[in-house]
Order: sequence, then structure tokens, then C-alpha cells
Amino acid sequence: MAFLDDLKKEAETQKQQEMLQTQSKLVAVSQNFLHVQKQYKIIHHYLLELVNQLNVLSLDLQRAYYIEGFGMIDNFRPRDYALSIDSIRIGQKDFANTLILRFKNVTDKTITVERNVPTQIDNLKEYLWQNNLKYQCTEYKNERGVVSRAIFNITSEIPVAIRFSADFENAKIFLQMKNFGGLTVNEYIYDADEVNTELLDEMAKYLIDKPSKFRDLGRHQLTMRESTRQARQAKDVQYANGVAKTEDEEEEKSGGFFDRLKSILS
Repeated sequence: MAFLDDLKKEAETQKQQEMLQTQSKLVAVSQNFLHVQKQYKIIHHYLLELVNQLNVLSLDLQRAYYIEGFGMIDNFRPRDYALSIDSIRIGQKDFANTLILRFKNVTDKTITVERNVPTQIDNLKEYLWQNNLKYQCTEYKNERGVVSRAIFNITSEIPVAIRFSADFENAKIFLQMKNFGGLTVNEYIYDADEVNTELLDEMAKYLIDKPSKFRDLGRHQLTMRESTRQARQAKDVQYANGVAKTEDEEEEKSGGFFDRLKSILS
């Protein structure tokens, strides 16, 4: 029984350690969650003020977008800034989950695209849907009842979304910019402590085409940029070595003049 008692004590000790680890993790997660909420309040206050100011100022900013099937349009102008909050309820209290700054880039040009191949029609619909572009489509069927031609009248505005979300457990804040500076999605990652007034100031400057170091801020961005640089250097070295190696291998395959002469004479 002494051995079984020892096993029982060991199991109880392990349970206590696991319980302490779980409690410690819950405390850390709770602290990180509350810390992100604190940073969210800073973001919310800043964006609310930014929205108010931009709607009053109506800055004459121009944006250029390439629309598939139509081409480049360079006279889009931003307007109708708005801020929305998506909340989550924990217990009896609401907490911010995401914050989204939205606005429209609008042009006075009529955007019409025609497609005459069924696959191209479907591809354009998918393209417009992915980029949140509204449109009206007039379809024409051939004698077999199959849509063979379509005319797309695309709404002359592009919705832009600047979205803040978070990994509450690890105190990370994500920033996603959709359709800003093109029909693209750009994503940034920050430690919660990095999201401060300085960062938000640089982001605001970036949004209104002022000189800004926004893209250079954030530990994760710097790490990613450095990794990309090192990977590019390694690829360049690999390419250089590969070219040299290929040339050496070709020389080995050919055997050189004397080796080829030897093979002929033997």
C-alpha cells in the first residue's frame, strides 16, 4: 500500500500544480483582456475625434483605383467618415470587440464593364464581390438560354474599412486596412502597449496623405521587414551560387577539351 500511497500523493501534487497553472493563466488572460480594453478606449476616443474633424474639413484628397475591365480611375475622393463598434457581452457587461473606421472613395465617372464570355462574367462577379463593390448587371442570353453577355454598371464608390481587432489572450491588436490605396488588404500587428497616440497620429497622417512613418512603426512590422530583407539576400546569394554551380556543372558534363578528346581517342 505504501507504493499506492506514494502514487496518490504524486497525483494530488500534479493536480494542484495544474490547478495553479490554470489559475495563473486565467489571471494573465484577464489582465491582458483588460489591458486591450484600456487601449481600445484610447483608439475609440481618437477615431471619434478624427471622424468628426475629417467630416468638417472635407479635404480635397485624390485616390486612384484600378478597376478590372475598366482601367485606372484617378479622381476618387473620400467622404462620409463613420465609426462603428462591435461589442461582446461578458456577464452583464459589454466590451469592445472590434472598432471600424469606414468611409467612401467616390468618383463622378460612370463605370461600365462588358463581358461576353460566361467564365469572364462569373469571374468579374467574384472580383466585385471580394472587393465589396456594388453593381447592377444586365444579362443577355443566347438562343440556348445561356447567359453569353453581361453589362456591369458599377457603383462609383469604393468602401474603405480600417478595422481594429484583437487577440485578447496575448494582448495583440490587429489593424486591417481594406481598399485603402487600392483594392487590397493590408494588415498590421501590434503589441497592445504600442498602440498609443503617436501611432494613431501617424496613421491619421497616412490616411490623409501627409508625411508619415506609420508603416515603419511596430515591432512585428520591423521583424517582418527584416525577415523579408534577409530572405531576399539569401535568395540573391542562392541565385548567384546556383548560376555559378550550373556553369561548373555544365563544364563538368562537357568534361573540358582534353576529357572530350580522351573519350574520342579511347
